[in-house]
Amino acid sequence: MTNAFAAILGGLKDVIFGRLTWLALLNLVVALTLTIGTATAIIRFVIPMIPDGAGWLGYLSTAGEVAASIAIAVLAIALSPAISMIVGGVLFDVAAERVEKKLGITGAQGVPLHQGLLNGLRIGIPALIVNLIVLPLYLIPVVNALVFYGLNGFLMGREYLTQTAVRRMAFSDAIALRKRKGLSVFLIGLACSFVPFFAPLVGASAMTRFINTSR
Repeated sequence: MTNAFAAILGGLKDVIFGRLTWLALLNLVVALTLTIGTATAIIRFVIPMIPDGAGWLGYLSTAGEVAASIAIAVLAIALSPAISMIVGGVLFDVAAERVEKKLGITGAQGVPLHQGLLNGLRIGIPALIVNLIVLPLYLIPVVNALVFYGLNGFLMGREYLTQTAVRRMAFSDAIALRKRKGLSVFLIGLACSFVPFFAPLVGASAMTRFINTSR
C-alpha cells in the first residue's frame, strides 16, 4: 500500500504543481460545464410537469420547484464522475505520456485521439448508468457519501489501472496486475473519486507511477 500512497501524492502533485495542471484545468472546465448543463436540462423537462394553481396547488408548485433545485445539485453530483471520465478519456493518454517522460519510462504504446475518446466512453457510460441506478441513495445522509466514494472509487481504480497498464503490457497481464493489487488499485481510485473533475488526470499520473513500482 506504500506504493499506492506514494503514487497518489505524485499524481496530485503533477496535477496541482506539475506538467498536468493545464490539462486538469481544461478537464475541469469542460466536465463541469457539461455536468451542470446536463443536470439542468434534465430537470427542466421535469419542472413543466409540476401543476400550477391557487391554494394548496400553489404550495405544491412552489415545493416542486424547490425540490427541483435540490435535484439539480444531487443529479450534478451523480453525473460528475461519469462525465469527467468521458471528457478525461481524451486527455488520459496525453497525461500518461507526459508522466512517463518525466519518470523516464520507455516502451509505452501511444493511443490515438479517437481511441482515447472511445476509452472514455467505455469507462464513463457504465459509471453513468450505475450512478443513476443508485441515485435515490444519494438522498440519504451518510449513506450517500459511502455509496458515492466507494462505488466511484472502485470504478475509477479498476478502469484507470487497466487503461494505463495496456500502454505497456498485454491486456491479460493488465487484468492480472489489477487482481493482484486490488486493494492498492481501489485506494488510488478512491483518492480520484474525491476530486471527480480532476480524476482522469490524477488517475493517469498515479497509475503510471504505481505500475512503474509494482511490476
